[in-house]
Amino acid sequence: MQIRLAGIGGQGVVLAGVILGEAAAIEGLNVLQTQDYSSASRGGHSIADVIISKEPIYDVMVTKADVLVALHQLGYDTVKDSLKEDGLLIIETDLVKPDRDYVGAPFTRIAEETTGLALTVNMVALGYLVAKTNVVKKESVEEAIRRRVPKGTEEINIKAFRAGYEEGLK
Repeated sequence: MQIRLAGIGGQGVVLAGVILGEAAAIEGLNVLQTQDYSSASRGGHSIADVIISKEPIYDVMVTKADVLVALHQLGYDTVKDSLKEDGLLIIETDLVKPDRDYVGAPFTRIAEETTGLALTVNMVALGYLVAKTNVVKKESVEEAIRRRVPKGTEEINIKAFRAGYEEGLK
């Protein structure tokens, strides 16, 4: 499965991609994770690509995404053409106005209401993605979060991930 996450710097798109890739590796799947971002540290586009497969992976980046998670309009506009025609578009409904069918939720608002921190938006979106696709197990993502987020922030990130996961089950 080819997954592309897109947003702007500061939304944690790259960390979400790293965690998703790590969760796949925990499950023994083949995984490739890459990222691309503008030179602006905050406000420029940010993209994370994750390819997950039981078979060997020969691509070096997402070629046609099965899933696109868009957390900001700039990120969406930058990569919207990379989503397959029948692909799944997941959006941050307060920040992205797409030109095609989508599912989504106000991820930033959920992050703020759940953890008090908008910067946990990446974990909310990741939870939603995992619930909608079942690409990896919830428990694998939680283990990857514990391994990858800054020390002392594990529980707040897991709380945000679980809030997004529950939203995605609706």
